[in-house]
Amino acid sequence: MATFILINMKKIILLLFVIFTLLSCSKIEESDWTILIYMAADNSLEYDALDDLADMMQAEFSENIKVIVQIDYNESSSPPAAYRYIIYPGLKEQISYLGEIDSGDEDELTRFANWGFRNYPSEKQALIIWSHGNGWYPYFCPDVEADNDIGIADGSLRTGIKNINEHLEILIFDACNMQTVEVAAEVADYTDYIIGSEDGLNSAGFPYAEIFSGWEEQTSTENICLEIGFQYHKYYSLEEIYPISCSVLKTVEFPILLTKLGEFTAQWASQASDDVFIESRQECLEFNEGGFTNPAMDVDIKEFFTNVNNITENDTLRTLSGEILTAIESSYIFQSTEEYPTGYPSDDVGTAIIWFPDAETQGFFEMRKGEYQNLQFSQTNWLDFLENSFTN
Repeated sequence: MATFILINMKKIILLLFVIFTLLSCSKIEESDWTILIYMAADNSLEYDALDDLADMMQAEFSENIKVIVQIDYNESSSPPAAYRYIIYPGLKEQISYLGEIDSGDEDELTRFANWGFRNYPSEKQALIIWSHGNGWYPYFCPDVEADNDIGIADGSLRTGIKNINEHLEILIFDACNMQTVEVAAEVADYTDYIIGSEDGLNSAGFPYAEIFSGWEEQTSTENICLEIGFQYHKYYSLEEIYPISCSVLKTVEFPILLTKLGEFTAQWASQASDDVFIESRQECLEFNEGGFTNPAMDVDIKEFFTNVNNITENDTLRTLSGEILTAIESSYIFQSTEEYPTGYPSDDVGTAIIWFPDAETQGFFEMRKGEYQNLQFSQTNWLDFLENSFTN
């Protein structure tokens, strides 16, 4: 009997040793941050992607940060294929060869994110989506060989982000014109912060060496986001490349802005053709011009409501537009820096763009309003306001 008890005690001790060893190993392997970069470069951006990979390797960071890249090269590569790398200071180490993939498929984005966060566990997670961008219009993460892209209005991007098993602390769009209220409404539920530009991006993209090098110096996720915005503005100001747009959206504040916009459309959509709104729209800088097939139809939401607030003589409208501006300021916690100018003619530009076709682009409005209705943002009834703005 004593022998039996002794044998079982040994088994229990051995089992406890194995459990504590596994728990200890798991704790050691977990880093502070895992930063995933999804580089959809199976298009005209391949050489820019290579430059950014080299830039990432110039960063200095510790093992507390894991930087993992999936890059899909275009047909000029030999062979054309996708790879996964882990980035270290001064080194890029191949993890796997994926063969040919469709980086314009939202399921590919989800697969990469779930693989990365599962295999490189961390306390906090960040995802950078790197490619061509076009606001809520088609042509986000285009894959030329697959003739595909990740749609916004059809819910593809939302699905791709929603199906990631980890909630994101930071989502960065390293792509043109992606800091829009429409895009934010698609993905804000799945991340704490969204960083991007309402304007076109220089081909150099985000300054990764500066961003990754300073990541660990910040004491909070919010400070990391503010520093990313600051480093972006600093980099392009010193290079004297203008205009400069990079803003930070704090998503917990975003529903208040959506609610206020809903109140605005409920009260004023029927009067959208009034002079105060037409004049306010005409005074705005236009964004996201892509030639005849995609004329500029976006304006900065802060600039538009600032104009409304300044022009209107209606106390009710002035109060509501002021509340919307307060909600914008609370949501978009970084817009620009006094030290490094944006290059825009107005300090009210640089938060996020919103769709606002004018009389000259009404035809394009009619073509695209069906797509717009499918967006999550359509719950604000902004489309009703736009429709009524053409009644004159």
